Amino acid sequence: MRGAKKFKGSRVKGFKSLFTIHYSLFTVFLLFTIHCSLLPAYADDNPLNMMRDEVLSYFKPMKGRIKSISNGSAVADIGIKSDVKKGMRFTVFREGTPFLHPVTKEPIGLLETVTGKAEVRDVGSDTSAIVILKGDVKESDRIRVPETGVRVLFYHRRNVDWSLADSYYRLLKDSGRFELMDTALETDSDAEVIAEAKRLNADVALILSAKEAGGDNLLMQRLLWVDNSVKFAEIETKVPFAFMKEVKFGEEFFGPQKIDVRLYVDLPFGVRLIASGDIDGDGKAEILLSTGKDVRFYMSGGELSRRYEIKGAAMDDHLRLDVMDLNKDGRDEVLITIMKDEKIISRIYELRDDKFSVLWESNVFLRRMGNELIAQAYTAGEGYRGPVFTVIWKDGYKKGGNLSLPNDVNIYDFVYINESDGRRLILAYDDAGYLNLYDDGKRIWRSAEDYGGFLTKFKRPAPTVMTDRGEWAIKDRLSMQNREVFVIKRVPLVGMAKGMGYGNSQIRSLWWTGISMEERVVVENISGTVLDYALEGDRLIVLDRPSFGLKVGNIFKGESPLGSVLYIYSLKGR
Repeated sequence: MRGAKKFKGSRVKGFKSLFTIHYSLFTVFLLFTIHCSLLPAYADDNPLNMMRDEVLSYFKPMKGRIKSISNGSAVADIGIKSDVKKGMRFTVFREGTPFLHPVTKEPIGLLETVTGKAEVRDVGSDTSAIVILKGDVKESDRIRVPETGVRVLFYHRRNVDWSLADSYYRLLKDSGRFELMDTALETDSDAEVIAEAKRLNADVALILSAKEAGGDNLLMQRLLWVDNSVKFAEIETKVPFAFMKEVKFGEEFFGPQKIDVRLYVDLPFGVRLIASGDIDGDGKAEILLSTGKDVRFYMSGGELSRRYEIKGAAMDDHLRLDVMDLNKDGRDEVLITIMKDEKIISRIYELRDDKFSVLWESNVFLRRMGNELIAQAYTAGEGYRGPVFTVIWKDGYKKGGNLSLPNDVNIYDFVYINESDGRRLILAYDDAGYLNLYDDGKRIWRSAEDYGGFLTKFKRPAPTVMTDRGEWAIKDRLSMQNREVFVIKRVPLVGMAKGMGYGNSQIRSLWWTGISMEERVVVENISGTVLDYALEGDRLIVLDRPSFGLKVGNIFKGESPLGSVLYIYSLKGR
């Protein structure tokens, strides 16, 4: 394996590794079997099956004949009894002379010439009224819906649950009737979807959207012919909440949700940090991924495509990655805090002429806090030192004032909660992993449980091996959006100590009502260890290392199972 270290006593280590892999695969197989055994619960009334069947009904292969024609319209000799539907399209062809077997000279068919295209406008029991869209069509010409695959652009709006959209995409694909195409486009404009479909040479655009309906999900799909933008079918289906939970059940171990393939990328195993921002000022956010020493920039959409890179040194160890436009030039700066040779270095980069330049560097920790940039000093071996202070832009990056924080609250521990009466509460992690809410320095709330510990920790040096001076840690990201604070919750593997491995993770949100702290799960049962997350508009981007470090889906596809996984969720309409 590339990059693997060599160990002495490799036979014993190899046996342990082999046992771990076999155990992991057995566990995965067992869970996969359980998941499959539960799927038939909705087999007879699966709302997605009903939607798929409705779409298929417009492309059912069939044949007929033109009975009569007048002024661009015609009558065909097939109707409802033959499953003809309004909006269907036929290829029109004319039968010619027979063609013969080259040896026996027996007739084996008739030569056919395509003469036009027609669309059904009205349907009777045994006949249909059709309009000629193009071509020189005559009475007695044949019509048919071909058996060849239909080229369909599958587009779902951002208000559609990712797991639901992906399940439906797979159902359509597995029917074998369609050549499905997707796109990185994000728009609410039908015209833009149609333009993209034309670019991809699609015949049909399928546009999926959703809205809430009494606690359930109302899924709506529209089918449009690409050449003239005409909508020929609109289908609404209620998706019960119970079905939504069942769709997601199989992801409890394989991943939190089946995400659209265009938003999935095989990430390097060492990827640990993520951020999202408009780095080049084009109005579109890029996804930033830190491998620990390099930062790579990807376009957010489709199969993530790499655009830029900040190359680090071999000994760099990234501790924090953020973005913000502090100098107000329309482009987000990149903020990186690095541990190198037991020193802390923070740098601010900006993209200029397709190259990154260092605008500022200092031996402090750095972090974005809402619309502010804050920093804190460092003492080798000890961790954080002194007050947290602001960094401001005034014809350059300059030190601002100190923040008033509770004792032992450091730069990465906290987030502000602004009250309507002007008070500024502080929600902060303690070293044990619990969350605490402070009002004017006084703690007024503490979480009932810890959130699973932290991934990046450093032991303080001690004068003897018998002395333990404890650890200092880089706490997990706390981000505020619309008064919700997003936090990571990690659940250790059964029977293992905290920090020895995590069975699954969650993204939770906390909401202070003024009286109590409301907590809910935003994303549950994310396999393995969530490393970091980013909020970008109404999207939640989660960086995850699957259980046992394996991407189980890749095992079944015959691909490399090692790596991290990127999941993107819509927060719209929650």
